[in-house]
Amino acid sequence: MGLREFFIEDRLEKFRTEAPCNLGESGIRNLDLDQLAEYLNLDLRELGKLSLADSPNSGRKDLREEISKLYTNVSPDQVLVTTGTGEALFIAFHLLLQKGDITSLFWPAFQALYEVPRSLGANLQKVDLLPRLEGKELGFGKENLNKLFQNSPQLIVFNHPHNPTGIIAEEEDKKELQKLSANFPNWILFDEHYRFLSEEEDLGWSGFGLCENSVSTGSITKCFGVMGLRIGWLIGPKEWIGQARSMKDYLTHTVSPISEFLTLKLLQNRKTLQSKIMETLRGNIQTFAHAVEGELPGITSFKEPRGGVVGFAKLQSGLDSKKFADFLYEKAGVFVLPSADFETEGYIRLGFGETEERFRLGLARWSNLGSELIALLNK
Repeated sequence: MGLREFFIEDRLEKFRTEAPCNLGESGIRNLDLDQLAEYLNLDLRELGKLSLADSPNSGRKDLREEISKLYTNVSPDQVLVTTGTGEALFIAFHLLLQKGDITSLFWPAFQALYEVPRSLGANLQKVDLLPRLEGKELGFGKENLNKLFQNSPQLIVFNHPHNPTGIIAEEEDKKELQKLSANFPNWILFDEHYRFLSEEEDLGWSGFGLCENSVSTGSITKCFGVMGLRIGWLIGPKEWIGQARSMKDYLTHTVSPISEFLTLKLLQNRKTLQSKIMETLRGNIQTFAHAVEGELPGITSFKEPRGGVVGFAKLQSGLDSKKFADFLYEKAGVFVLPSADFETEGYIRLGFGETEERFRLGLARWSNLGSELIALLNK
Protein backbone atom coordinates (compact mmCIF):
# COMPACT_ATOMS: atom_id res chain seq x y z
CA MET A 1 0.00 0.00 0.00
CA GLY A 2 2.98 2.32 0.50
CA LEU A 3 3.77 4.86 3.18
CA ARG A 4 1.80 8.12 3.16
CA GLU A 5 3.30 11.46 4.08
CA PHE A 6 4.21 11.79 7.77
CA PHE A 7 1.71 14.50 8.81
CA ILE A 8 3.28 15.22 12.20
CA GLU A 9 6.85 15.40 10.94
CA ASP A 10 5.85 17.65 8.04
CA ARG A 11 4.53 20.26 10.46
CA LEU A 12 7.45 19.82 12.87
CA GLU A 13 9.93 20.37 10.04
CA LYS A 14 8.13 23.59 9.13
CA PHE A 15 7.93 25.22 12.58
CA ARG A 16 10.12 23.63 15.26
CA THR A 17 13.40 25.46 14.65
CA GLU A 18 11.91 28.96 14.49
CA ALA A 19 9.12 28.80 17.09
CA PRO A 20 9.58 31.29 19.98
CA CYS A 21 7.61 28.85 22.15
CA ASN A 22 7.82 25.26 20.91
CA LEU A 23 4.96 23.18 22.33
CA GLY A 24 4.74 21.10 19.16
CA GLU A 25 7.60 18.69 19.85
CA SER A 26 7.18 15.58 21.96
CA GLY A 27 10.51 15.82 23.78
CA ILE A 28 12.44 17.93 26.25
CA ARG A 29 14.06 21.05 24.76
CA ASN A 30 17.37 19.90 23.35
CA LEU A 31 20.60 20.52 25.25
CA ASP A 32 23.91 21.80 23.94
CA LEU A 33 26.80 19.36 24.21
CA ASP A 34 28.55 21.47 26.85
CA GLN A 35 25.35 21.56 28.95
CA LEU A 36 25.07 17.77 28.75
CA ALA A 37 28.74 17.40 29.73
CA GLU A 38 28.18 19.65 32.75
CA TYR A 39 25.14 17.68 33.93
CA LEU A 40 26.99 14.38 33.53
CA ASN A 41 30.31 15.65 34.94
CA LEU A 42 31.87 14.55 31.66
CA ASP A 43 35.26 15.65 30.32
CA LEU A 44 34.65 16.13 26.59
CA ARG A 45 38.33 15.41 25.91
CA GLU A 46 37.32 11.75 26.32
CA LEU A 47 35.67 12.04 22.91
CA GLY A 48 39.12 12.50 21.40
CA LYS A 49 40.04 8.94 22.38
CA LEU A 50 37.09 7.41 20.53
CA SER A 51 37.73 5.29 17.47
CA LEU A 52 35.56 6.34 14.55
CA ALA A 53 35.37 2.78 13.27
CA ASP A 54 31.97 1.13 12.94
CA SER A 55 30.38 0.13 16.21
CA PRO A 56 29.29 -3.52 16.56
CA ASN A 57 26.09 -4.08 14.54
CA SER A 58 24.11 -4.90 17.70
CA GLY A 59 25.54 -1.90 19.56
CA ARG A 60 28.59 -1.73 21.83
CA LYS A 61 28.43 -4.31 24.58
CA ASP A 62 28.73 -1.99 27.60
CA LEU A 63 25.83 0.10 26.26
CA ARG A 64 23.68 -3.01 25.74
CA GLU A 65 24.54 -4.07 29.30
CA GLU A 66 23.45 -0.67 30.63
CA ILE A 67 20.18 -0.78 28.67
CA SER A 68 19.44 -4.32 29.87
CA LYS A 69 19.56 -3.03 33.49
CA LEU A 70 16.48 -0.92 32.74
CA TYR A 71 14.43 -4.14 32.51
CA THR A 72 13.83 -7.23 34.64
CA ASN A 73 15.52 -10.47 33.56
CA VAL A 74 16.88 -9.08 30.28
CA SER A 75 20.38 -9.97 29.06
CA PRO A 76 22.54 -7.81 26.75
CA ASP A 77 21.93 -10.43 24.03
CA GLN A 78 18.27 -9.41 24.05
CA VAL A 79 19.12 -5.78 23.22
CA LEU A 80 19.56 -4.28 19.75
CA VAL A 81 20.74 -0.65 19.61
CA THR A 82 18.98 1.21 16.79
CA THR A 83 18.86 4.60 15.11
CA GLY A 84 16.08 5.93 17.31
CA THR A 85 12.84 4.10 18.06
CA GLY A 86 11.73 4.79 14.48
CA GLU A 87 14.13 2.16 13.17
CA ALA A 88 13.30 -0.21 16.04
CA LEU A 89 9.57 0.00 15.22
CA PHE A 90 10.17 -0.35 11.48
CA ILE A 91 12.16 -3.54 12.02
CA ALA A 92 9.69 -5.01 14.52
CA PHE A 93 6.67 -4.43 12.27
CA HIS A 94 8.39 -5.98 9.27
CA LEU A 95 9.32 -9.08 11.27
CA LEU A 96 5.96 -9.52 12.99
CA LEU A 97 3.33 -8.64 10.38
CA GLN A 98 2.03 -9.94 7.08
CA LYS A 99 -0.73 -8.73 4.78
CA GLY A 100 -4.17 -9.20 6.30
CA ASP A 101 -2.96 -9.45 9.93
CA ILE A 102 -4.85 -7.48 12.56
CA THR A 103 -2.83 -4.85 14.45
CA SER A 104 -4.61 -3.57 17.57
CA LEU A 105 -3.66 -0.25 19.20
CA PHE A 106 -4.95 2.70 21.21
CA TRP A 107 -6.35 5.66 19.26
CA PRO A 108 -5.37 8.40 18.56
CA ALA A 109 -1.81 7.28 17.98
CA PHE A 110 1.59 8.51 16.84
CA GLN A 111 1.63 7.93 13.09
CA ALA A 112 4.65 5.58 12.99
CA LEU A 113 2.75 3.09 15.18
CA TYR A 114 0.05 2.46 12.59
CA GLU A 115 1.35 3.80 9.27
CA VAL A 116 4.04 1.13 8.88
CA PRO A 117 1.62 -1.76 9.73
CA ARG A 118 -0.90 -0.19 7.33
CA SER A 119 1.72 -0.04 4.55
CA LEU A 120 2.39 -3.75 5.09
CA GLY A 121 -1.28 -4.54 4.47
CA ALA A 122 -2.27 -5.04 8.11
CA ASN A 123 -5.82 -4.26 9.24
CA LEU A 124 -5.99 -1.73 12.08
CA GLN A 125 -8.16 -2.32 15.14
CA LYS A 126 -8.41 1.04 16.90
CA VAL A 127 -9.38 1.39 20.57
CA ASP A 128 -10.61 4.94 21.22
CA LEU A 129 -9.16 6.58 24.37
CA LEU A 130 -10.82 9.99 23.93
CA PRO A 131 -14.00 9.24 25.95
CA ARG A 132 -11.79 8.18 28.86
CA LEU A 133 -9.62 11.29 28.46
CA GLU A 134 -12.66 13.59 28.45
CA GLY A 135 -14.04 11.80 31.51
CA LYS A 136 -10.67 12.49 33.22
CA GLU A 137 -10.45 8.87 34.35
CA LEU A 138 -7.13 7.34 35.36
CA GLY A 139 -5.48 4.67 33.25
CA PHE A 140 -6.56 2.86 30.09
CA GLY A 141 -9.48 1.03 31.72
CA LYS A 142 -10.50 -2.64 31.76
CA GLU A 143 -12.93 -2.26 28.86
CA ASN A 144 -10.34 -0.70 26.56
CA LEU A 145 -7.72 -3.31 27.44
CA ASN A 146 -10.17 -6.08 26.61
CA LYS A 147 -10.93 -4.41 23.28
CA LEU A 148 -7.21 -4.52 22.41
CA PHE A 149 -7.31 -8.32 22.61
CA GLN A 150 -10.54 -8.80 20.60
CA ASN A 151 -10.46 -10.75 17.32
CA SER A 152 -7.10 -12.41 18.12
CA PRO A 153 -4.83 -9.72 16.65
CA GLN A 154 -1.47 -10.85 15.34
CA LEU A 155 0.08 -7.84 17.05
CA ILE A 156 -1.01 -5.57 19.91
CA VAL A 157 0.82 -2.24 20.11
CA PHE A 158 0.76 -0.99 23.71
CA ASN A 159 2.10 2.56 23.77
CA HIS A 160 2.66 3.93 27.30
CA PRO A 161 3.03 6.53 28.66
CA HIS A 162 0.65 7.21 25.80
CA ASN A 163 1.32 9.73 23.05
CA PRO A 164 -0.71 11.97 22.63
CA THR A 165 -2.90 11.64 25.77
CA GLY A 166 -0.29 11.18 28.54
CA ILE A 167 -2.24 8.22 30.01
CA ILE A 168 -0.14 5.64 31.88
CA ALA A 169 -0.88 2.06 32.90
CA GLU A 170 -2.27 2.25 36.45
CA GLU A 171 -2.08 -0.72 38.86
CA GLU A 172 -5.49 -2.08 37.80
CA ASP A 173 -4.42 -1.86 34.16
CA LYS A 174 -1.26 -3.86 34.86
CA LYS A 175 -3.24 -6.61 36.60
CA GLU A 176 -5.77 -6.80 33.77
CA LEU A 177 -3.03 -6.80 31.13
CA GLN A 178 -1.21 -9.61 32.94
CA LYS A 179 -4.41 -11.67 32.97
CA LEU A 180 -5.20 -11.01 29.30
CA SER A 181 -1.67 -11.70 28.07
CA ALA A 182 -1.26 -14.98 30.01
CA ASN A 183 -2.88 -17.09 27.28
CA PHE A 184 -2.38 -14.73 24.34
CA PRO A 185 -0.67 -16.71 21.52
CA ASN A 186 0.50 -13.79 19.36
CA TRP A 187 2.75 -10.75 19.87
CA ILE A 188 2.61 -7.63 22.05
CA LEU A 189 4.88 -4.67 21.31
CA PHE A 190 5.39 -2.30 24.24
CA ASP A 191 6.39 1.10 22.88
CA GLU A 192 7.84 2.74 26.01
CA HIS A 193 9.62 5.89 24.88
CA TYR A 194 8.79 7.89 28.03
CA ARG A 195 9.72 5.44 30.80
CA PHE A 196 12.23 7.95 32.21
CA LEU A 197 9.50 10.58 32.71
CA SER A 198 6.71 8.92 34.64
CA GLU A 199 4.99 9.87 37.88
CA GLU A 200 5.79 6.40 39.12
CA GLU A 201 9.20 5.79 40.69
CA ASP A 202 12.59 6.48 39.15
CA LEU A 203 11.65 4.50 36.05
CA GLY A 204 8.19 3.81 34.64
CA TRP A 205 6.79 0.29 34.45
CA SER A 206 7.67 -1.89 31.46
CA GLY A 207 5.33 -4.52 30.08
CA PHE A 208 8.18 -6.49 28.52
CA GLY A 209 8.14 -10.12 29.65
CA LEU A 210 4.41 -10.26 30.46
CA CYS A 211 4.15 -12.95 27.81
CA GLU A 212 6.68 -15.02 25.92
CA ASN A 213 6.05 -13.21 22.63
CA SER A 214 6.70 -9.66 23.81
CA VAL A 215 9.05 -7.01 22.47
CA SER A 216 9.77 -3.48 23.64
CA THR A 217 11.15 -0.25 22.21
CA GLY A 218 12.81 2.55 24.16
CA SER A 219 15.09 5.56 23.83
CA ILE A 220 16.82 8.37 25.72
CA THR A 221 16.40 11.03 23.05
CA LYS A 222 13.06 12.70 23.90
CA CYS A 223 13.27 12.30 27.68
CA PHE A 224 16.71 13.90 28.05
CA GLY A 225 16.72 16.56 25.32
CA VAL A 226 19.24 14.77 23.11
CA MET A 227 17.22 14.07 19.96
CA GLY A 228 20.28 14.49 17.76
CA LEU A 229 21.97 11.44 19.28
CA ARG A 230 19.36 9.31 17.46
CA ILE A 231 19.74 6.34 19.81
CA GLY A 232 16.94 3.89 20.51
CA TRP A 233 16.69 0.18 21.22
CA LEU A 234 14.67 -2.94 20.64
CA ILE A 235 14.24 -5.60 23.34
CA GLY A 236 13.02 -9.12 22.58
CA PRO A 237 13.70 -12.86 22.73
CA LYS A 238 17.34 -13.61 21.91
CA GLU A 239 16.74 -15.47 18.62
CA TRP A 240 14.23 -12.87 17.45
CA ILE A 241 16.70 -10.06 18.22
CA GLY A 242 19.18 -11.94 16.00
CA GLN A 243 16.68 -11.69 13.13
CA ALA A 244 16.14 -8.01 13.91
CA ARG A 245 19.89 -7.35 13.83
CA SER A 246 20.12 -9.04 10.44
CA MET A 247 17.39 -6.75 9.09
CA LYS A 248 19.11 -3.71 10.60
CA ASP A 249 22.14 -4.61 8.45
CA TYR A 250 20.03 -3.62 5.42
CA LEU A 251 19.06 -0.29 7.01
CA THR A 252 21.49 1.79 9.08
CA HIS A 253 23.85 -1.16 9.77
CA THR A 254 25.43 0.56 12.80
CA VAL A 255 24.92 3.71 14.85
CA SER A 256 27.46 6.46 15.49
CA PRO A 257 30.17 5.56 18.06
CA ILE A 258 29.95 9.15 19.35
CA SER A 259 26.21 8.79 19.99
CA GLU A 260 26.76 5.44 21.69
CA PHE A 261 29.47 6.87 23.95
CA LEU A 262 27.33 9.83 25.04
CA THR A 263 24.27 7.60 25.56
CA LEU A 264 26.28 5.26 27.77
CA LYS A 265 27.51 8.17 29.91
CA LEU A 266 23.99 9.57 30.12
CA LEU A 267 22.45 6.28 31.26
CA GLN A 268 25.20 5.77 33.84
CA ASN A 269 24.59 9.23 35.32
CA ARG A 270 20.96 9.88 34.41
CA LYS A 271 19.33 10.49 37.80
CA THR A 272 20.54 14.06 38.42
CA LEU A 273 19.50 15.20 34.95
CA GLN A 274 16.25 13.24 35.23
CA SER A 275 15.23 15.03 38.44
CA LYS A 276 15.97 18.49 36.92
CA ILE A 277 13.90 17.66 33.85
CA MET A 278 10.98 16.29 35.89
CA GLU A 279 10.90 19.45 38.00
CA THR A 280 10.61 21.72 34.94
CA LEU A 281 8.16 19.36 33.25
CA ARG A 282 5.80 19.21 36.24
CA GLY A 283 5.99 23.00 36.61
CA ASN A 284 5.02 23.57 32.95
CA ILE A 285 2.12 21.12 33.14
CA GLN A 286 0.75 22.77 36.30
CA THR A 287 1.16 26.24 34.78
CA PHE A 288 -0.86 25.17 31.74
CA ALA A 289 -3.55 23.48 33.85
CA HIS A 290 -3.99 26.69 35.89
CA ALA A 291 -4.19 28.73 32.67
CA VAL A 292 -6.96 26.45 31.37
CA GLU A 293 -8.88 26.92 34.64
CA GLY A 294 -8.58 30.66 34.03
CA GLU A 295 -10.21 30.16 30.61
CA LEU A 296 -7.28 29.97 28.20
CA PRO A 297 -8.66 31.05 24.79
CA GLY A 298 -9.80 28.10 22.69
CA ILE A 299 -9.38 25.34 25.29
CA THR A 300 -12.38 23.79 27.08
CA SER A 301 -10.77 20.93 29.01
CA PHE A 302 -7.38 19.43 29.79
CA LYS A 303 -6.39 16.30 31.69
CA GLU A 304 -2.84 16.53 33.02
CA PRO A 305 -0.58 13.79 31.58
CA ARG A 306 0.53 11.21 34.14
CA GLY A 307 3.67 10.33 32.21
CA GLY A 308 5.77 11.52 29.31
CA VAL A 309 6.01 14.98 27.81
CA VAL A 310 2.74 15.45 25.92
CA GLY A 311 -0.95 16.04 26.59
CA PHE A 312 -4.10 16.38 24.49
CA ALA A 313 -6.21 19.49 25.15
CA LYS A 314 -9.81 19.69 23.95
CA LEU A 315 -10.74 22.66 21.77
CA GLN A 316 -13.87 24.74 22.02
CA SER A 317 -16.66 23.22 19.92
CA GLY A 318 -16.53 24.29 16.28
CA LEU A 319 -12.84 25.16 16.16
CA ASP A 320 -10.79 23.59 13.36
CA SER A 321 -7.57 22.25 14.88
CA LYS A 322 -5.34 23.20 11.92
CA LYS A 323 -6.70 26.74 11.70
CA PHE A 324 -6.34 27.10 15.45
CA ALA A 325 -2.72 25.87 15.41
CA ASP A 326 -1.82 28.15 12.49
CA PHE A 327 -3.42 31.18 14.12
CA LEU A 328 -1.76 30.50 17.48
CA TYR A 329 1.64 30.39 15.80
CA GLU A 330 1.02 33.50 13.68
CA LYS A 331 -0.37 35.67 16.50
CA ALA A 332 1.43 34.37 19.61
CA GLY A 333 4.50 32.51 18.35
CA VAL A 334 3.23 29.34 20.08
CA PHE A 335 3.70 26.14 18.06
CA VAL A 336 1.30 23.26 18.81
CA LEU A 337 0.22 20.21 16.81
CA PRO A 338 -3.38 20.06 15.56
CA SER A 339 -5.24 16.82 16.23
CA ALA A 340 -5.89 16.67 12.47
CA ASP A 341 -2.27 15.46 12.22
CA PHE A 342 -3.39 12.51 14.37
CA GLU A 343 -6.32 11.94 12.00
CA THR A 344 -8.88 13.10 14.53
CA GLU A 345 -10.48 16.48 15.22
CA GLY A 346 -11.27 18.77 18.13
CA TYR A 347 -7.94 18.75 20.04
CA ILE A 348 -4.39 20.03 20.01
CA ARG A 349 -1.33 18.14 21.22
CA LEU A 350 0.95 20.04 23.55
CA GLY A 351 4.53 19.19 24.49
CA PHE A 352 5.64 20.45 27.91
CA GLY A 353 9.40 20.12 27.42
CA GLU A 354 10.07 23.82 26.72
CA THR A 355 12.22 25.86 29.11
CA GLU A 356 10.20 27.40 31.91
CA GLU A 357 10.85 30.98 30.72
CA ARG A 358 9.90 30.36 27.07
CA PHE A 359 6.86 28.36 28.18
CA ARG A 360 5.53 31.11 30.48
CA LEU A 361 6.15 33.88 27.92
CA GLY A 362 4.39 31.88 25.20
CA LEU A 363 1.43 31.16 27.46
CA ALA A 364 1.17 34.86 28.37
CA ARG A 365 1.01 35.81 24.66
CA TRP A 366 -1.62 33.11 24.11
CA SER A 367 -3.72 34.35 27.06
CA ASN A 368 -3.60 37.93 25.74
CA LEU A 369 -5.27 36.93 22.48
CA GLY A 370 -8.57 36.72 24.31
CA SER A 371 -11.85 36.70 22.45
CA GLU A 372 -10.17 37.96 19.25
CA LEU A 373 -8.90 34.44 18.56
CA ILE A 374 -12.30 32.78 18.87
CA ALA A 375 -14.01 35.48 16.82
CA LEU A 376 -11.52 35.14 13.97
CA LEU A 377 -11.56 31.36 13.87
CA ASN A 378 -15.35 31.17 13.86
CA LYS A 379 -15.72 33.47 10.85
